[in-house]
Formats: sequence, structure tokens, C-alpha cells
Amino acid sequence: MAAVAAALACLVWPGTAAAPIRGGPVSGALRPGWFVRVLGRARRRTARTPDDAWVADFAEVVAVGLDAGLDLPAAALASARSPGVLACSPWLSSRLEASVESGRGVTAVLDGAPDLRPGERHDLALLAAAWRLAEEVGAAAAAVTTSAAASVRERRAAAQRAAVAVAGPHASMVLLSALPLAGPAAAVLVGLSPGRLYDSAASRLLAICGLLLTATGWWWARALLRRARRPGRTNGTPT
Repeated sequence: MAAVAAALACLVWPGTAAAPIRGGPVSGALRPGWFVRVLGRARRRTARTPDDAWVADFAEVVAVGLDAGLDLPAAALASARSPGVLACSPWLSSRLEASVESGRGVTAVLDGAPDLRPGERHDLALLAAAWRLAEEVGAAAAAVTTSAAASVRERRAAAQRAAVAVAGPHASMVLLSALPLAGPAAAVLVGLSPGRLYDSAASRLLAICGLLLTATGWWWARALLRRARRPGRTNGTPT
């Protein structure tokens, strides 16, 4: 929306129709290398994923504690106090300690976790479900915890693969959406008032149509990328 507003401002830029075109050096921003830098920054920003691996680290350390003979609350508290987990989730140790002292279950602490990213909330819910399974049916807590940790690792790896896969299309979307705005910017850099570019009703109408089409293409491309990154679902039947 900011880009559209900037382009609309260029359309109503005050200028005199009879002013001569002044030549001037073209800024380095218009050189081909600028587009390459924009493309690279967009790819790096899109491929970046949240660092939520602490949930898997937490589950794996809990499994080690369970194998060593600790009960689930003691193993969870020891894991929450490990340096890596404590750095990423400082709230977990205090909440687990309060839960252990009051005799409440560990799963209640995970279910009532404070502000979390969606991936972290999903992973903690999976871990809590594994521990409830161990409590209700008597499954080996260490085994189900190890399986939950492996599932969390695989989910995170799949999210990273999806982010890398859509990084290129996202960068292309950003670059192609910005290209229509390069015309007015180039005119300003060479000394031509935008009022000279859009001094007729037909040119302004075409510019407005172009902005609307660019905004529509941006919205459509974002919708396609969101759909591509959406996790697949299945009801158990082959597709």
C-alpha cells in the first residue's frame, strides 16, 4: 500500500508542462546490480525461519533424564534449566518449578504457555499429548518423548524446506511489483518532473490502471505463496 501511495503522489506531482527536460547522471540505484541486491535480500528474508528448535532440545534432554531414572517432572525441570532451553524460553523453568512444588502435572504447564510462535505452540502441544499418552495408557515416557522430539525435528526441517522453496517466487514477486514504480523514480533522477509524465488524462488513467493491476497481482501472488506453504492435511485415505 505504501508503494501505491508513493506512485499516486507522483501522479499529482506539481510541475510545468513546458519545462525542458534536464539531463543528469543516472543514480547507481538504476543499475542492474541494484536489482540483484534487492533479489538477494528478498530471498534471504523469505528463507529465514524462526529458531524454535529449543522444543526438540527440551524433549530430547527430558528423554535422557527419563532413561537415567528420573520421573517426568524432575526430568522436565532439569531440561528446562539447561543453558540452550533456558536462553530460548526463560519462562519455562519457573513455571515448571512452581508446577512441581504444587504437585500439578507438567502437561498443564505446556498447555498454558505464554506468548509463543505458532510453531512452538504446535510442538509443545505435541509433546504434552505424548506425555498424556504415557500417563493414561502406561506407555514408556522416555520412548514417547523421544518420538515426539523426532517429530518436532522433522516438522521444523519440513518448514525450512518449504521456506527455501518459496524464497525464489517471493523474491520475484517483490521485484516485479517494484518495477512499475521505477519509471517515475527514474524521471525524477534525470530531472524530469512527474507532472510531465502524467500531464494528460489518458496517461493518468493508464497509470492508475497499472497501479491497480500491480496491487491485484501482489495480492494474488501472496495468496498463492500462502497456499503453497500451508501444511498438507489428510484424513487417512490415499489421494
